[in-house]
Amino acid sequence: MSETKRGRKPAAKYEVVCDERGFLETKGFDFSWLDTLHTNYGFDTFQYIHKFRAFRCYKEGKHLDWIDINDLALLNGKRRIAEILLKHQQVSPKRAVIQYPWR
Repeated sequence: MSETKRGRKPAAKYEVVCDERGFLETKGFDFSWLDTLHTNYGFDTFQYIHKFRAFRCYKEGKHLDWIDINDLALLNGKRRIAEILLKHQQVSPKRAVIQYPWR
């Protein structure tokens, strides 16, 4: 009797709450860009807020920082992908988690 291992579906690394996937994909947004934030900062949930074109980043149920879709694109070597007219309120630099090269 030979042992065969079943391929298991990998557990979700993080949760993405987003009702606007179609909009983001038409703009050229790649959801794999969130992998880097999860790996580097340990965020476990990303909630997309469409009016700000930004993701709220959570760790263990606590909101820690924001990142808009343009900043995500720039961090991943792409160009800005949308004009954002309404900006979210920035987290204070003392409390900010995400480090940007341009800050």
